[in-house]
Amino acid sequence: MHSLRQSRLFGIAITKIIIMYIKALFSISIFTGLILFSSCGSESTSPETKTTDSVKSVLPEALLKLNAEVEKNPTNADVFHKRAQYHLSTRNFDAGFEDMKRVMMIDSSKAPYFITLSDLYFVTNQTGNSKAALEKCISLDDKNVDAILKLAELYFYVKKHDDCFKYINMALKIDKYNSKAYFMKGMNYKEIKDTAKAISSMQTAVEQDQSFYNAYMQLGILNAAQKNPIAVDYYKNALRVQPNSTEIWYAIGKYYQDVENWDKAIEAYNVLLQIDAKNKNANYNIGSINLVGKKDYKTALKYFTAALSSDPAYVDAYYGRGVCYQAMGDKKKAVVDFNACLSINPMHELAKKALETIN
Repeated sequence: MHSLRQSRLFGIAITKIIIMYIKALFSISIFTGLILFSSCGSESTSPETKTTDSVKSVLPEALLKLNAEVEKNPTNADVFHKRAQYHLSTRNFDAGFEDMKRVMMIDSSKAPYFITLSDLYFVTNQTGNSKAALEKCISLDDKNVDAILKLAELYFYVKKHDDCFKYINMALKIDKYNSKAYFMKGMNYKEIKDTAKAISSMQTAVEQDQSFYNAYMQLGILNAAQKNPIAVDYYKNALRVQPNSTEIWYAIGKYYQDVENWDKAIEAYNVLLQIDAKNKNANYNIGSINLVGKKDYKTALKYFTAALSSDPAYVDAYYGRGVCYQAMGDKKKAVVDFNACLSINPMHELAKKALETIN
């Protein structure tokens, strides 16, 4: 589709927080990581331990129960740890750190505590401290597969692939059926461009866990990149796990679009639109197929307009609609859309050339 910018490649994330900036990963000891705990004296209390009636009326029931446990057991590290995990799950990271401060003051000898601490550091971009907490966890429990794989994941993010493999293999020696370990191995192979081994590892992951959605998606993505029709089978396996996933239907549509099977692509995008009628990318791609693949400018116009109704700043949809108007002989409306495109992105070269052609 040389005359029309292709729609954005979809992707999935591995279900984790994106690391925006990582530095000094290997220079921070566990004692530095826990230094914030040492500033609190033995008389300090958790801010949520005492709960007034007015506060109780607005707190979730689960948190109220945890607060009650803390009030009854103020010297029990486990109850503070449970509440820290709750705060982590609800993204109240400051409160989570406060509870972990109390945990460490009471008992710093249990490996699971350091996994929670590592997770708190990780989601707040303190990856050096996260690594140190995981290393402390493993020093307390060298069979802790969860901590070992989290450490492998940190190495994956900083592109230290040999170290990543080292910890993945360490985990597999402890648990040779661990589907997450095979998935991570596949992601690591994918990162170093070894597609065959990436696919093999992902296949092993789904053999261990036949409901592993992300592994099926990655198998679809890897095979779709090679234009291998088996990609659709993997996407359909992912549909068994999440039947209403718009991500999967978009992926199926994009595969068929890339291999120029226009009807199958439109069929998949239409299923997506039954789930999410305002999905701008599906509308845009159907417009693109009708414009470039089918030369059906009137239908393409309708779908580009639908994409713009969902996102009035969708630059490529303005350009696509402008091309439709131009092809239909309505130069005035084409100029309006090309100008709208350039008002959002002044560097849009195709819109510039289109205006030059009209002028």
